[in-house]
Amino acid sequence: MCSYAPLEILHAAGFTPVRLMQMGGDVTLANAHLPSFSCALARAVTERMLRGDLDFLHGVLFTHTCDTLQCLADIWRMAAPRFRVLNYSLPTVLAVSPRRAPGPNGDAAGARDYLLAELHRLAETLALEFDAPVRGDALRASIALYNEQRRLLAVLHARLGRLTAREWWPLTLSATLMPVEEHVRVLRSRLDEPGTAQDVRGGPTLLLTGALLDDPLIPQVIDELGGRVVGDDLCTGSRYWDTLVDEEQEPFAALAERYLRRAPCPCKHTTTEARGERILSLVRNTGAQGVVLVLLKFCDPHAFDAVPLTRVLDAADVPHVTLETDVSAPAGQVRTRLQAFLEMLQT
Repeated sequence: MCSYAPLEILHAAGFTPVRLMQMGGDVTLANAHLPSFSCALARAVTERMLRGDLDFLHGVLFTHTCDTLQCLADIWRMAAPRFRVLNYSLPTVLAVSPRRAPGPNGDAAGARDYLLAELHRLAETLALEFDAPVRGDALRASIALYNEQRRLLAVLHARLGRLTAREWWPLTLSATLMPVEEHVRVLRSRLDEPGTAQDVRGGPTLLLTGALLDDPLIPQVIDELGGRVVGDDLCTGSRYWDTLVDEEQEPFAALAERYLRRAPCPCKHTTTEARGERILSLVRNTGAQGVVLVLLKFCDPHAFDAVPLTRVLDAADVPHVTLETDVSAPAGQVRTRLQAFLEMLQT
């Protein structure tokens, strides 16, 4: 359920990693296990599990990134003993904090050693519980494969201004839903084809930021209203592919290094200035005229992040709008707010 999951280790052990997402639908069964103020992701995925939609899985990996996911692991253990529930814990601080002494390479003190130990522990757990050892040559091959996927996704996102939402959104989302070997083949084939010349319309350009986007409604409505998505800062977008793993390093050390270098999500402690600078840099590099903040309802880390982030955007005179989504996004409200925002950008 998180882009911090070390997919290369799972893949090297012989598994096909699949990211669990909301996928819409009503939530009824999960209400017996979760309070109503749990985030939409936790409620929707738990609903899918209780309905039996996830029985094809051999196990579920919970990444310790927020309090909800941390607690959800134990709820699943009690509600569905048939599932093999694994935990993967990351340091809370993955970047330099002004109140902590940085390590030799700029990370928070101890984070690198902690990450390395957790990666090895996960590999040992897979070997013991699933009889699926993670061998060095297999891990190197998996790292190279996922790096190739990330390079192709970077090329795809560099062309967002020339692609419709119907073209780029499924290719981005499917990166964590289908076997990586097959997805790489699809990306290679698709990137060899000419895209729709959407940029000739000259509509307002937008950057999407937030947690995850597993519903095409928002980018499709932007398309229909004459706008263009030209970049993103999403867990199911650029934060998934923005940093490669060093293929020359020892594999486990290289994976740990990637998590220290990639753009942290609001679940990890970092300075608000760093988050704001990243968004402003993306705005400048993509030529976005406005920013759409997509907030998952009851997602505390991203909600807390939105306040200082909007202040940074205001100070830089970057127009922005916030859209809050639940298990299913309210189509009418999304269309109305986006239409008003796009019209404002055109005036």
